Amino acid sequence: MSHHNNDLRADFVEALKEVSTLMSIAYEQLGPVPDDHALAQAGLENGAEIVWDYVDHNEAGVAFEHLLYMINEPPLVVSDECTSVLTRIAKTLQMPVTVHGKSIFP
Repeated sequence: MSHHNNDLRADFVEALKEVSTLMSIAYEQLGPVPDDHALAQAGLENGAEIVWDYVDHNEAGVAFEHLLYMINEPPLVVSDECTSVLTRIAKTLQMPVTVHGKSIFP
């Protein structure tokens, strides 16, 4: 794996650590998820697994889109540090980033 890919993977690790923690807290606080709740959407509770599956299959762009979906749909409030990591990933992949309707890159 190239240095570029190692850095990208490290950024996914860092972002997913925070996002997965926030997601777990959201599910714990909610208890049973009503069918019409934002957290009832597919791909959120097991979102980290989905992101890693895409990363492992060299689909970093799709992985990043899913990571953003995990943040935007509930919605989760991520730290400034996580936002910086998301911006790094976006720059590496040359993809725009929108978190909660706000463009943070380019």
